[in-house]
Amino acid sequence: SVQLFAYLRTPPPTAAMVDFDFHLTAHGLLCAAAVSCPQFIGLYLFRAGVRDYGRGCEEAGVMTCPVLDQMRLLVRFLPVCASLRIFCAPALWHWMADLKDFSGALRSFPAMMWILLWAVPFVLFKQILLKPGLRNVHSSHRTITEWPEELPCERPYHGLLSTRCHAASGGFFIELLWNAWTIYVGGDLGLRLSGISIPVVIFNAGMLAGGPINFLSRSPAVDGWVAEVYLLVSLAAVEGMLLLNHAWFGLRAAIDHKDNGSSFGPYGHWSTWLWIGLLVMQAVVLRYTVTGSMELHPGEPWAAGGCDHKEFFFPRFWGLIYVCYGMLISFNLWVLGVWLTPVT
Repeated sequence: SVQLFAYLRTPPPTAAMVDFDFHLTAHGLLCAAAVSCPQFIGLYLFRAGVRDYGRGCEEAGVMTCPVLDQMRLLVRFLPVCASLRIFCAPALWHWMADLKDFSGALRSFPAMMWILLWAVPFVLFKQILLKPGLRNVHSSHRTITEWPEELPCERPYHGLLSTRCHAASGGFFIELLWNAWTIYVGGDLGLRLSGISIPVVIFNAGMLAGGPINFLSRSPAVDGWVAEVYLLVSLAAVEGMLLLNHAWFGLRAAIDHKDNGSSFGPYGHWSTWLWIGLLVMQAVVLRYTVTGSMELHPGEPWAAGGCDHKEFFFPRFWGLIYVCYGMLISFNLWVLGVWLTPVT
């Protein structure tokens, strides 16, 4: 009876048990911003796609389009959620990566907010992307044939919208996988650093498959060399970056304070500059190549090299260049943030 009385006198769990500490640190914010960069790359392309589709509705004389209004709302809503996730991610990593306390993460307000700020926008965005036509990744014919009636438009706006939507979808999955990898490896900074391989591989694979490879599969009469250069240069750059990400003599040595005692931090190691050089080389060569093509140019005609449906593969040629620009920012934030992270 005494124990029962003591139990009844015990106050129930209250909000005091909830951890509101965001665990904000310089290294945590730098790493979180780096992880969010791929999402912002995708959202930038998504915004361009929605803008082009809105222009297509105006040309078709469509005065009202509820789905377009929904996409325009997402253009404003998704970047806000992505920005807020930057401030919530350090708490998520503190509980799940550093402490491996998953039950503690359930009591962390910012950790739960990160999950909601990712899941809710993802579900709302997938309501758009999973519509017939839009969900076809590489088949331009199926996209046009199955295009939903609630999205009235004429060519080329099917391709200009759908390709950008899939780029934004890739940003969602990259951010999720990158966070999952950070949680999985825990305090191993060498393995944590190699997480930047995730956006490098996924973005390059998606853009190359939907752009140059898609173009070459149509047997172009001209400008086939452009796609071939894209493949050769990108594969060489990605292989070099992956080697630097995972080899003991590469970036792992750059963030190791024992091996690298430079006052310039990771920028005092050759591997950091080689990684940046590979990415810059990829961006410069791709831009020079595509601008020197004969028919791979923006706008009409919507065919290139004798291949119809240019609007489905050409945006990915330029999309990969924008990925290189964004990854340059992401890499510098990431390598500096990991270098500043205390060894546990």
